[in-house]
Amino acid sequence: MKKARIGIIGCGQIVRIRHAHELAGCAWAETAGYYDFVSERAQSFVEQFGGKVYREYQEMLQDPSVDGVVICTANDAHAKMSVEALQAGKYVLCEKPMASDLEGAQAILEAGRESKGFFMAAHNQRFTMAHRKAKELLESGAMGRVLSFRCTLAHPGPERFSVNRTNSCWYLNKAASGLGCISDLGIHKCDILMHLLGEPISRVAATAGTRDKRDETGELAKVYDNAVCVLETPSGVMGTLNLSYTNYAGMENTTVYYCEKGVLRCHYYPDCALEVVMDGAETVRYFDVPQPNSGVMEAFARAIVEGRPSPVPAEEAYRAMRAVFAIEQSARTGEMVTLKGML
Repeated sequence: MKKARIGIIGCGQIVRIRHAHELAGCAWAETAGYYDFVSERAQSFVEQFGGKVYREYQEMLQDPSVDGVVICTANDAHAKMSVEALQAGKYVLCEKPMASDLEGAQAILEAGRESKGFFMAAHNQRFTMAHRKAKELLESGAMGRVLSFRCTLAHPGPERFSVNRTNSCWYLNKAASGLGCISDLGIHKCDILMHLLGEPISRVAATAGTRDKRDETGELAKVYDNAVCVLETPSGVMGTLNLSYTNYAGMENTTVYYCEKGVLRCHYYPDCALEVVMDGAETVRYFDVPQPNSGVMEAFARAIVEGRPSPVPAEEAYRAMRAVFAIEQSARTGEMVTLKGML
């Protein structure tokens, strides 16, 4: 079977805990190599997983043997590198958010229209077993209409997970990161909400601030570490979204859908990924074992090999970008924001 040759740009923590292992274990792909501006990081991944060390990321883009690239750099480099990769005819898997501003996201859309490759956003929540099953149940009509929802994505903060494990991590730097927890965490939930509901977010209201996170100078970071949002879709589905970098109890990553015929609880309990409670008290629990991997790399590589469209197209990633920037606008201005066009 033909395999997609894939290289990785940026060798930070997300590559260490996810992409390198999933690429090495993917039946649809083989490792072309790694690039990082700290060459020793790339070298360590090559020693463990194979491939070659690229001296510059442009060298990887110019390599005709490379089919696709995975971009895992700081947010402010996502758009530039994605555009260059698409212009080089590569398939692109980019960590979220797709860009640090809407102009960069639009540049990716334009480059993708002219490219032989495609852009895929690494919105891994689409590929969890719980969300795939929830989407199946919602589309089948088994739950009736979704009436409202409640989402939370909260963890102790990026300095606990970043490659250098300090407050100097780029996540807490506004120029490199962007909107803090709104773009880092909110982008995940906005994408999965729109994916499962089958419609965009059309109105938002939010409040946000920096309550606790400090940068390497000891000053409060200039990125948001908490946000509380109200979201609404064109059909009137409404709900709340809580985002936080200050959940010092660990990780909370839950979504609850309140439907006409019952309730879906995604990743709500530690011992099952999805609980379905029907009106009348019938309860079904799914997936009491951990998911073996994120499914992102397999979806990316398989789409390349089989000539399929992007599993998470740039247009859909752009919708999520518009939603999080509307959240930030609402928090900054104190006004409800209505998203118009491209709905």
